Amino acid sequence: MRSSFPADSPLHAFTEAEVQAIFAAGSLRMCVAGEAIVTEGEPGESMFFLITGRAEARLHTGTTVRTYGPGSYFGELSFINPGHKRSATIVAVTDTWLQLLDQASIEKLQQTHPNAIFTLLRRTCAFLVDAERNLVGNLRRRNEELTETIKKLEFTRQRLTQEEETARTDGLTGLSNRRCFDAELPMFMERAGAISTGLALIAMDLDHFKPVNDTLGHAAGDFVLKEVGKILRGQIRKTDLSCRIGGDEFIVLLADLSEDAARNRAESLRAAIGAFPHPGNDQGIRITTTMGGTLLRPGDTVETFMHRADEALYAAKRAGRNRVHWAREES
Repeated sequence: MRSSFPADSPLHAFTEAEVQAIFAAGSLRMCVAGEAIVTEGEPGESMFFLITGRAEARLHTGTTVRTYGPGSYFGELSFINPGHKRSATIVAVTDTWLQLLDQASIEKLQQTHPNAIFTLLRRTCAFLVDAERNLVGNLRRRNEELTETIKKLEFTRQRLTQEEETARTDGLTGLSNRRCFDAELPMFMERAGAISTGLALIAMDLDHFKPVNDTLGHAAGDFVLKEVGKILRGQIRKTDLSCRIGGDEFIVLLADLSEDAARNRAESLRAAIGAFPHPGNDQGIRITTTMGGTLLRPGDTVETFMHRADEALYAAKRAGRNRVHWAREES
């Protein structure tokens, strides 16, 4: 009987006598094409030897994971360990004849051909070892793929962070730009309101900047703007924000300061800007700055906060420039 099956089929692991005993212990079953022989997840107590036809093991996703031809068998885990849940659905691809071995069959084989049970156990253990080895290999491969994916995601995150930082930074001075200021101001205001701390907004313009560009050229003008950027970055804290919002216009946000402390910081910035050396010094061109400042007040919106700082800046310009003017409480 064994010789009637393909020489490479699993049935050839048994002797001819064992094959005869296996078929004598079981019963025939016929399944038509498309019929489910066993169903994934159901508890099983029997196994099947495929005599003629072809069957496929399919997961619930519909993926075919194994095929069976004459001389193959499946379901041995449920046969050896009754109640074991089927790991896949086995479907007859063609009209198929099967030899079914139930729990009564295993009792017959234990009495007449116990070596057949031993061979079946050995083959099953080998199958489980191979499955575990494949699982470990797949997990290792998946882990490597996951690690590589994480690396790519981290690279993408860093690149996006850098691109976002570039988009929020003034390319000439290295200060934050108007886009950044518009995004950060509401958050500064919300934080100051939540913890009841002072928040100062200082609007500032450079005085006599146009003659630098007109007389000395734009390279000299760029030098001046860069130096102002260095001064602002060097004299404010990490909790503050300095921005170039266009041309020679700048805004500084000073967090967690009283009005007197904010005034002193503004005066310090004004003095430092007025004192740094630049290409126009030899030609009598002096760079100074005019500032208008205000402290955040209850009920302020972004618009009222900024408007008050702008009004203070205009008042400082009308008063003669190169000074800091602070918005009055009643303004």
